[in-house]
Amino acid sequence: MQPFSILMFCFSGALLLYAGLLALTKDYQLIPRGHATDPKDKRAYAAAFARVMAVVALAPLSGGIYGLFNVTLGFVALLISFPVCIWIGVRLFHRS
Repeated sequence: MQPFSILMFCFSGALLLYAGLLALTKDYQLIPRGHATDPKDKRAYAAAFARVMAVVALAPLSGGIYGLFNVTLGFVALLISFPVCIWIGVRLFHRS
């Protein structure tokens, strides 16, 4: 297994664990203060933030999967999927 893939799987797993914990608890206090506002419904804000984190975690996951076959292909997939996943995450966040 390529070191790039292992690193991407670990990073993606950490983001998915954080998103899962945030989605299950809906604890607004788990969101770092630098990225948090003072919303009216803190539980809904935490759930929306968890969805965004889960979508963003798909970028390193796809990079890790493609990196199993070729490191260059994995890096290109990572560079392409990060902006796409962030764009999708922002649209999901503003929709909720």
